[in-house]
Amino acid sequence: MQRILITGANRGIGLEFTRQYLERGDRIFAACRNPDAAAELHALADAYPDRLSIIQMEVTDDASIVAAADAVRRETKALDLLINNAGIISHGERIDNLSRETLMRLFDVNAVSPMIVTQHFINLVAKGRSPKIINITSGAGSLENKDEGTFYSYGASKSALNMFSKTLANELRSRRIVVVALHPGWVQTDMGGRGAHLKPERAIRSMIQLIDGLKKNDTGRYLQWDGRDLPW
Repeated sequence: MQRILITGANRGIGLEFTRQYLERGDRIFAACRNPDAAAELHALADAYPDRLSIIQMEVTDDASIVAAADAVRRETKALDLLINNAGIISHGERIDNLSRETLMRLFDVNAVSPMIVTQHFINLVAKGRSPKIINITSGAGSLENKDEGTFYSYGASKSALNMFSKTLANELRSRRIVVVALHPGWVQTDMGGRGAHLKPERAIRSMIQLIDGLKKNDTGRYLQWDGRDLPW
């Protein structure tokens, strides 16, 4: 049984990670901004009362992260896996409608916040069994594959997350903590839309298998859901 913290666990990819890990018997700490509105998480908590804890966490608020870390430490002495999943997107961006507020908001949520969350949970992760940190990124963060003139904020924020992930992997290598930037594919969620190629169940099932198989020499990789490396 793994002890797992998942951010942005109230919907989409985070919720499906939570559901599938619970179904196989893991211990989950599901973090989200507004637990009171997380009806599907509460339904899972009713089904798995001994293995799911819902944790309030606003990832852009340092005090909220500290309180969440305290709450998790009251229930476990270690985490085997941290999944930094919380993220947002902005559509329809062109050079004539870019706003500083949107650019900074996406950088804060998608790139900066996973690092601050990691900072406050790293001591728990360091005590885990074969510990791993998974930063949920996007193919949109690949500079080499960039072939569209939109998604300025989202793509750039995910590129920044990729750089943070690579740097973190290098720092934590000596502590035997595996860090990977993982692209879930284009998934049918509120963010991905109904036209997306992948159903959440399939994408998450593949990613769980991939995460399970990660070894120490995989640290620092930029992977997609099916295990293939992505170009930086």
